[in-house]
Amino acid sequence: MLPTLLKEIAHSPDPNHALNRLSDIVERVPSGVNLYRLIEARPALSTLLARILAQAPVLSDQLSRRPALLDSLLDSSCFDPPPSAEEFAQFLESHMHGHPYDVALDRVRRIVNERRFALGVQLVDLRDDPISIGEGYARVAEGAILALGRAAVAEFENLHGTFADAELVILGLGRLGGGVLTHASDLDLIYLFTPPEAPGSPGPKALGPVHYFNRLANRVTAALSVSTAAGPLYDIDTRLRPEGRTGMLAVSIEAFADYQRNQAWTWEHMALARTRSIFGSEQAKARLTHIIDEILRIDRDPKKVIADAMKMRMEITRHKPPQGDLDVKLGRGGLVDLEFAIHLLQLTRHQGLDPNVGRAAEQLGELEIIDPEVAEAYKLLTRMLITLRLVAPDLHPSAETQALMATACGAENWQVLLARHDAARQCISALWNRVKEG
Repeated sequence: MLPTLLKEIAHSPDPNHALNRLSDIVERVPSGVNLYRLIEARPALSTLLARILAQAPVLSDQLSRRPALLDSLLDSSCFDPPPSAEEFAQFLESHMHGHPYDVALDRVRRIVNERRFALGVQLVDLRDDPISIGEGYARVAEGAILALGRAAVAEFENLHGTFADAELVILGLGRLGGGVLTHASDLDLIYLFTPPEAPGSPGPKALGPVHYFNRLANRVTAALSVSTAAGPLYDIDTRLRPEGRTGMLAVSIEAFADYQRNQAWTWEHMALARTRSIFGSEQAKARLTHIIDEILRIDRDPKKVIADAMKMRMEITRHKPPQGDLDVKLGRGGLVDLEFAIHLLQLTRHQGLDPNVGRAAEQLGELEIIDPEVAEAYKLLTRMLITLRLVAPDLHPSAETQALMATACGAENWQVLLARHDAARQCISALWNRVKEG
């Protein structure tokens, strides 16, 4: 067992870190001898563990804190793609049923973190395309929102009653809205509600509608983000709500629509282009989808939209400069430049209105509004982003990690991947420069 592990660890980007994580795992399992016997009996598991320790610092840190995650790798089903968000939510709810609220939250955290860990292992073990794994991360997150959101609503209604004609609705934005997350992604959410006719809830502790749904939104956020005995789950970002940090956490759908039509800044409409209704009744979600589509199709002055976007892009550069040549998100010709270009075209041409940037780029390419190669550039940089977040979050991959990245991204070797990366960023830079010129 040890020769395989130590050889991989010795060639890892940070051998001391990897060896320390192995030591943590051995110390925390009930029996180190049983761990050795398990690995000895399953050579493939030994190789996989070595690769995790050597090439995935994020996963090795998780494993050192929870060695029981190794057990999940013994089940071949852990390498299956996650089901749909609703199917996964139902699976989570079956494990929550009959347990007190706090215990149910712990069980969800354990299962969700196991699925996220398994997806990371699939990436490190080159089991699937990084974009497919990113889509898996998104389905797991959305399933968690559905299951925990419904549990939080039920718990809240027990105390404060139910508005029979009103409900909480949640919008997903950014990468969640587009349906492709990285291992490190936070969740961008906006909480809305359909306004009830009654002035207060009928429960033992009655609340007015605004207070009710803002308290409920806080409860859902806590269910998704507060660390429990089973560990943390997701970081939740609600800053894209109307009025930002100064605004209420939850507003009515009517107030949201009025704000977007009459007060929202250009960058807020750009964010709206990557928005999707993910929680609520089908009727409420359809209503929101119609409102968002209507707002995105508002006639705008292209010059003002471009000027506003350029100002926002400069602000991002000032506050979040690129961290190096491999910063495929923030660097020149990176994913942020691509997103800005696509959103400007969506707002001024009213074409390609898909919350997934890759599909939007494909649609715009088919309409000959942009070069068809832009969609391929998006796919390559997205594959690199998803992989880097897991295997080289510091953006300094070792030679061994470079080889893993090249294979994961469909290149023969690192040099070929770098050449494709450079070409993709040149393609995106050319598009961004053209769109800026109007």
